[in-house]
Amino acid sequence: MAELLAADVVVIAAPLYNFGIPSTLKAYFDHIARAGVTFRYTAQGPEGLLLRGKRVYILAARGGNYSGTPMDTQTSYLRNFLGFLGMDDVTFIYAEGLALGEEAKGRAEAAAHRQIRELVAA
Repeated sequence: MAELLAADVVVIAAPLYNFGIPSTLKAYFDHIARAGVTFRYTAQGPEGLLLRGKRVYILAARGGNYSGTPMDTQTSYLRNFLGFLGMDDVTFIYAEGLALGEEAKGRAEAAAHRQIRELVAA
């Protein structure tokens, strides 16, 4: 918890497993979702206690192409969960189509690397 609370930037690796997040990431989320520490309930509803503006980068690896489709349940889940804790500055870096042959995999990896370089340069 101390590591997360002290971080200015959070980086999460999130492969798409059966249209969701890996069980280990879900277990981590279960450990950091702590009433009174990372969120609280108010008369107006839940409030995230982690500083808004804490940057979060999610590296999402996927065998198929799901971004922007109804099959992409992972992106909304991650945005909602992190927002619940107060982290609303979330950037996704997708590497999609990794199981669609070497050419598609190469394009996906190059696009993800390009996006990472752009983010680092900014």
